[in-house]
Amino acid sequence: MTGAATSARFVRDAHAVVGGDLLAARARRYWFDFLCTIAIVYAAFAVYLATPVSSVVAATIGSPWQQLGSGVTLAASFVVCGLAMYRAAIFTHEIAHRRGAAFRAFAGAWNVLCGIPFLMPSFMYGDHKGHHASHAYGTWSDPEYVVHSSRRGLRVAVFLLLPLLYPLIAAVRFLILAPLALLSARIDRAVWTCASSLYVMNESYRRDYDAAASAPARWAQEIAASVWAWLVTGLGIAGVIPWQWFAKTYLVFLFWIALNQVRTLVAHRYESKADAPVSYLEQLLDTNTFPYGRWLPELWAPIGLRYHALHHLLPMLPYHAMGDAHARLMRRLPPDSAYHRTVRGGLWPALLSTLLDRHPAASDRAAAPTLMAGPRDSR
Repeated sequence: MTGAATSARFVRDAHAVVGGDLLAARARRYWFDFLCTIAIVYAAFAVYLATPVSSVVAATIGSPWQQLGSGVTLAASFVVCGLAMYRAAIFTHEIAHRRGAAFRAFAGAWNVLCGIPFLMPSFMYGDHKGHHASHAYGTWSDPEYVVHSSRRGLRVAVFLLLPLLYPLIAAVRFLILAPLALLSARIDRAVWTCASSLYVMNESYRRDYDAAASAPARWAQEIAASVWAWLVTGLGIAGVIPWQWFAKTYLVFLFWIALNQVRTLVAHRYESKADAPVSYLEQLLDTNTFPYGRWLPELWAPIGLRYHALHHLLPMLPYHAMGDAHARLMRRLPPDSAYHRTVRGGLWPALLSTLLDRHPAASDRAAAPTLMAGPRDSR
């Protein structure tokens, strides 16, 4: 059986195991989860901004209980706000994979409450599906892949340091580049191809100037984000927003963006060769699953991202069904199946493997003759 046929068979087997009952996205679950999350974001953010660092310092000359209370309030609101921001932002990944009118309202609400204020409107993640395409995955055409090369170590190091610049890059993108794109078609083409992808791990990637570039939804989000960026900047210049708030906002964004960088770095094994496309089975074998633990993986890999191999196997599977789908696959596929081989023990071993480049080659894993055993009898 050819590699393509083997890959297709495995995908069919996985679909059969998971079943159609888990593929339907529950819109109410999305709305409830997101609205609760974004409410926590703004509540914690308000507490965080309202607790100045100076109050913690001033408390040192007061009672120990004052010092402890101020410090705990500041630290707790920072962590809660950052983690909630992270979870709210990751919904853009679900939006990129959802189709139909039922999710247009959700996408609009997400943009108003999260995408625009965070300067990461949903059109910026519209090219994410290219990461799943078999002809692009792991190649120089994949925006979300650390291409395996002689400079891999340097790429990883730069990738981990980029959170220091991301908040500033986003501000420049919508303060300066968005207005220029409105004024000039030539600048717009450059902005779209080089500065309109939310998450780029491959410095050679350029976004195609396609129909999405001129879509009304793109320009509505573009203009709204630019207006928001200028409004906040103007209030800062006028002294309405204290400069300390800008510094604290930068720090909390740095926190969750850095956490997402680490999560992304362990999502794959990054062993695909850049000069050749891969099958969906090879994508699976190059991707990790983190099933162990309850609440901790949900903090550093929220919205189903702990089951990233499952996501590459069934991209349309909604995040709220991934736990059940994973359990079915683990139960019904043989222990030596391809899916079982994606399971990792935890974040730190996987991160260390990536940093030290100690993964077994994907081609060696794919060659194992027992990977494609069919699903077990469910009885």
